[in-house]
Amino acid sequence: MIIARLRGLRELLVVCLLTSAMVAVLLAALPKLARADDLADFEAARALYDQQSYARAVDAFRLLVGSDPPRLSDPLLVLESRKYLAASLLFMGAEAEARTQFRLLLQQEPSYALDPLAFPTEVFTQFEQVKQALRQELTERLRAEQLALERAQQAVREAEQQRTENLARLRSLASSGETRERNSRWIATVPFGVGQFQNGDKGLGIALGMLEGIAATSSVVSYVEHQRLPPDPSSDDIQSARAKETAWRTANIASFGVFVALAVIGIIDAHVRFVPERVNYSPRKLPPDLDRWLREQSKPGPSVSSGGVPLLRF
Repeated sequence: MIIARLRGLRELLVVCLLTSAMVAVLLAALPKLARADDLADFEAARALYDQQSYARAVDAFRLLVGSDPPRLSDPLLVLESRKYLAASLLFMGAEAEARTQFRLLLQQEPSYALDPLAFPTEVFTQFEQVKQALRQELTERLRAEQLALERAQQAVREAEQQRTENLARLRSLASSGETRERNSRWIATVPFGVGQFQNGDKGLGIALGMLEGIAATSSVVSYVEHQRLPPDPSSDDIQSARAKETAWRTANIASFGVFVALAVIGIIDAHVRFVPERVNYSPRKLPPDLDRWLREQSKPGPSVSSGGVPLLRF
């Protein structure tokens, strides 16, 4: 009984193997059968075109490539079917649909060339026009892509430049200390350009200081020399003494007047352009973590690190 069961299992196994082999053979043959059917359908539609039965040829080729995706699986048959479908449509007066088929053909195979001897001039002209239009579209698309690329590169360069400038500003701000000093109206009233120096106008302060100093010195010197003149000159020197006295007195008055004028002008200018507060900057050493971060960020790179700015500890 056991032997009989073993024989039955063996026979069942053989049947299964044979069935599997037959299925595999059928599956392998199906694509060939399908390709054979596609070729036969294409030849039948081509025969209608050759018989100048263009309306029936249009219907036959539409069954082959009129759907999306096409019913045909062979790329070469798809190209040929679209070519004859477009030619048939032109003969039927459907120019727009024919150009659409030419366009689909060229999108599949851009280098496809139509034989001018196998088709009438109208068909060849329409094909070349569609081909030229596609080339123009491709050229414009490439130009637009190139322009977009250049703009993107320019944006990257500008962003990198802005990033570099921002880092430089950050380093400059972080490496300098700021102190504020309140200016005084009393100091602005001091002559010799002191008010100008307080306002930060060092050039005018130096000029006023030098001119007022020269005028004041001239006034003092002329006064001293005038005082040194003998009070009772002899009768022989009286004319010379009077001339000297007049010269020193005139020089004293003139120099003192110049000093007063310059001092008044300087004081008025210091008050008119008075700066209530002055900001002074002094260099300071960067914290090590900030200095290290700035050095890392200064290295060329596509983008700023997302690690964030470290805590500033001054």
